[in-house]
Amino acid sequence: MQVQIPDKFKINRKSFVTKITQANSRSAISNFCAFPKNVSFTGKEIDECVVLLVRRSLVSYWPQYLLIFFFIIAPMIFGVLLSAWDNENTAAIGLAATILFWLLAFTTAVDTFLKWFYSVNIITDQRVIDVDFNNVLYHRYSEAQLENIQDVTHSVAGLLGSIFDYGDVYIQTAGTNPEFVFEMVPKPRIVQDTLQDLLEMKQEGTL
Repeated sequence: MQVQIPDKFKINRKSFVTKITQANSRSAISNFCAFPKNVSFTGKEIDECVVLLVRRSLVSYWPQYLLIFFFIIAPMIFGVLLSAWDNENTAAIGLAATILFWLLAFTTAVDTFLKWFYSVNIITDQRVIDVDFNNVLYHRYSEAQLENIQDVTHSVAGLLGSIFDYGDVYIQTAGTNPEFVFEMVPKPRIVQDTLQDLLEMKQEGTL
């Protein structure tokens, strides 16, 4: 997907613009999207520009993948164990178990996708937004203005984080929410650099 850089960032081009455009995913639905179009949220200003939208790295969901895989193969394992049990209802029990395990696999897959898709971290030229979606009944929305950000750091999450380049980004603020955490996001160093460059632009009065 081609990135369209807003004029304000073409004129005052910081290093983060090149970094995020090169790292940008080609897919419209991705976990790292630079200058995405048609992104809206509560309180968005007319001239506000979304610089970066990131979701949790897909690799970090490996426990859920293992669980889904177990539910898929569980009917075969259960069938082998059931075959040793001499009972006229064996076929019915096996079918019921298969349906149950596959429903569990489907439910886990859908739940994982919804959490990934709706839990987003947004960086604009005015604020940062953290949306945590736990389930259809509960989600948390937090935001902080750029001028309230005091410090930005990141950490890499273990071996998989080092291999696939994902980790946590910590944002210290002077607002009501003292710390924001972008959890398990791809390219955490680039996310940190983006925020730091935006803060510099804010201080220089070019945003």
